[in-house]
Amino acid sequence: MTQDSPGSAPGSTSSTSVSTGNSRSCRISIQNIGIVLSNSPWYQAEQAAHPDHVFGSVSCDDGFFAFIWIPFGTPAGGNVQVVFVDDDGVDPLAVALELLNHLPIPDIAIEANPATGLVALSSWFWIDGYDGSPISSSDALPGVTVDVEVEPLVYRWSFGDGTTAETTSLGQRYPAVSEIRHVYEQSSLAAGGAYAITVEVTFAARYRVNGGAWEALEPIIRSFGDDYPVQQLQSVLTGQRQ
Repeated sequence: MTQDSPGSAPGSTSSTSVSTGNSRSCRISIQNIGIVLSNSPWYQAEQAAHPDHVFGSVSCDDGFFAFIWIPFGTPAGGNVQVVFVDDDGVDPLAVALELLNHLPIPDIAIEANPATGLVALSSWFWIDGYDGSPISSSDALPGVTVDVEVEPLVYRWSFGDGTTAETTSLGQRYPAVSEIRHVYEQSSLAAGGAYAITVEVTFAARYRVNGGAWEALEPIIRSFGDDYPVQQLQSVLTGQRQ
């Protein structure tokens, strides 16, 4: 919902629904319209600009208050997304940041060969479930369409034994030779049976408004992990009896 009008509320509420924002707890109320307000030029102009809407207000626990126009069919009681804007319209940056917070980034899996590592032998790793392509989302509000897009910038690996690596590659699935390799010097017995491997992905982010030029946003970081057991090779001596 968008804030479209200034001032303080007249009349009384007729129904309510609860809404939550990024850092606010808010209540949306439908307003009873008095004769004075209904005949005012401001109200008549706003009503004409918002067909299929009902006049209401939003009040938050931090003291914020504003008039809003509520679309017909908005469900009562439940969570409703509220986008707070200035009097001159929708804030595209706020919309972009909201989209960024809910971007559908895949649940990346860490794969390895061999499935159980061996001390002093190289283990190969790669990312599964994501091919590194850009991820995008968009939202269309009255008069404004906002697009956001992220693309992986760097992958920071932690192999669980105190060793880290930084790459721009997702690695290669076996039997191809993966660029992401690590040699363990000790078994994972002391680590509880498996090393906790993580990959931290830094995504470059950007947004645009109404198909215009892209503008940079702060990068976002997402972390993914898995357990990787490593065993010690045991030498077995055999002999032949004469």
